[in-house]
Amino acid sequence: LMLFIFRIGDDADEIISKLRKKYETIKDAELTFTQHVIFGITRNEQSFKGTLLMKKPNKYRIELEEQTIVTDGKTAWSYSQQTKQVLVDNYKDDPNSLTPDKILVNVSKNYSVTLLTWEKSDGKKVAVIKFIPRDESSSIKSLKMWVDTKDWIARKIELIDISNNLITYWIDQFQINKGLSEKRFTFEPPTDAEVIDLR
Repeated sequence: LMLFIFRIGDDADEIISKLRKKYETIKDAELTFTQHVIFGITRNEQSFKGTLLMKKPNKYRIELEEQTIVTDGKTAWSYSQQTKQVLVDNYKDDPNSLTPDKILVNVSKNYSVTLLTWEKSDGKKVAVIKFIPRDESSSIKSLKMWVDTKDWIARKIELIDISNNLITYWIDQFQINKGLSEKRFTFEPPTDAEVIDLR
């Protein structure tokens, strides 16, 4: 019955508002995800799993199969298992990065937002929202987000970048406000790694 209370296209702002309120309650989060990429030119496909830890403000740890990226908000480390190199640099707030802050803050100024449809997934009601950047120099062309309306957390994100790569993230597990240790947001290079300090 609830499915018919919402009209397509009219309630994107309401959903964004609820997403923003949910995000405001999150101090830290740990999630596992699957990323799938279809490359625009070659149409080759690539999939891998990863883990993302975040702690406000500006603390992240992304662990992929062959790469670890960590920042404590001041220093950023990027470690490649393949090359055994650690790049160390000052943390820079990249305006093109797709963080929740970048998407949810000033969303109406930065994006044209549309509620595309409602879907059922595992018995849950999911809103599908589309974001089109207003800035023509944006690194993405469009972004779709599948939002679980029970807990107001995005379960799937699909974006098309300026190279026409289709990148899909499935959020497998999501835990919030676990009290993540500050130590998780620093990086101790392995003893056999070459450290390249760019600061």
